[in-house]
Amino acid sequence: KTISLTRGDTTSEFNHIAFFLPIYDTTTKKTENYKFKPSDKISFIVSAKKGYTKEKILVLEHTLSEMGYFEETEYPEIVLTQEDSNAFDLLDKKRTYYYEIVLNGTQTIIGHHNIDGAAKLIVLPSGKDID
Repeated sequence: KTISLTRGDTTSEFNHIAFFLPIYDTTTKKTENYKFKPSDKISFIVSAKKGYTKEKILVLEHTLSEMGYFEETEYPEIVLTQEDSNAFDLLDKKRTYYYEIVLNGTQTIIGHHNIDGAAKLIVLPSGKDID
């Protein structure tokens, strides 16, 4: 799951970070999406390199109600502000970071060790950064 973002930009309906958590029910033998509750805490953690002990560049932690969800949802979205995306290094080239999304501080939903590869966040320089 790779996300591309221009440094200094905000996320919007065209460029958003949405996710879901499939849960396999051994009784029904079906997969259903977890229903996130307003009290669930979501952490979005961006590191400079793969691994849990590496320097964290950005850490956002909010309950879903703080994110504007007052009812259960299967597809919450993380919103990045301009201030959030300015936390990334000021460079004149793209830079790859690694991110995790964690539920309630205990369950990694998306992380460094996904079966399909590490979760990457590619940050591109804004036009004003390279002028």
